Amino acid sequence: AMAGELKEKIQELLSERRFDPTIAPELESYVEEQVKKEFYDLDANLALLRFYQYSPSTAKVPIISKILVKALMQLPGTDFMLCMYLIPVTAQKDPSIETLKTLADKLESCMFKQFWTEAANAKALTDAIPKFEESIRNYIVGIVAATYQLIEREELEGYLNQKGGDLDAVLTAKKWIVEGGDVRIPLNEYNEASVKLKQEGINFEQ
Repeated sequence: AMAGELKEKIQELLSERRFDPTIAPELESYVEEQVKKEFYDLDANLALLRFYQYSPSTAKVPIISKILVKALMQLPGTDFMLCMYLIPVTAQKDPSIETLKTLADKLESCMFKQFWTEAANAKALTDAIPKFEESIRNYIVGIVAATYQLIEREELEGYLNQKGGDLDAVLTAKKWIVEGGDVRIPLNEYNEASVKLKQEGINFEQ
């Protein structure tokens, strides 16, 4: 079935039986489908995590970790946090869940170099999910674009964990300009404001 059809079928199931724990196996296999067919359904995933919350003994860590990796790919959305709230404490203590939480913390604190170091050790969890690195890079690119007008190329390599031609492809796609060892980021509503604040020492204009 196509992703769209699956989504409709699951929405129908949830509208009729959202609080019926016997639908959990169907929601679990739906998580696998989201991974395989590269789509995402937060509502269904939260419904499944709620069942796990109510009866922690039924919680399946490999399914939870797939839900969390998919949620992390939605940054800057708050999906990861929403999912974490529902995960039973017993499952939260699992090393794979702890690892993903560390990844999320690094990203949300903008510790991008540390993120890639940690991510290298988490490949068993993330490699199974198509486009994981690509989604995270898009998120980091968004943060960089909102923060900098000029950044050292070397710094950017560390943030994106990319060098040479791979990084050049990103720069071309984003229309960022190489100036010697630096990269210039065209003005946008965000980086213009942040530079202005730095120059003025935050001065609220009336």
